[in-house]
Amino acid sequence: MRKIVVNILRGAETGSGRMCRYTVDVDDGAAVSVMNILEDIYENQDHTLAFFSHAACRQAACGKCMVKVDGAVKLACKERVDADEVTIEPYGRNVVRDLICEG
Repeated sequence: MRKIVVNILRGAETGSGRMCRYTVDVDDGAAVSVMNILEDIYENQDHTLAFFSHAACRQAACGKCMVKVDGAVKLACKERVDADEVTIEPYGRNVVRDLICEG
């Protein structure tokens, strides 16, 4: 079992967000996506986290799960996390809530 430290910028829609830190346990050698991590945090640690999850997609087709991962814009369903620490932020300026952006 390995631990991934996840830093998520929350509350950016108010103009002054704060970085929240979570730790997620994953199986050694398991392929883990940013979406897997966000879902784990939502289900097991913080039910108030807002992010876009489209259960019918998850194939990088709809593009609605876009976030910034360590400063680069990525699709959460496609981006794999191999590092022991990752920072996730909203990808745009029109933040609706937490990691959800318009346009």
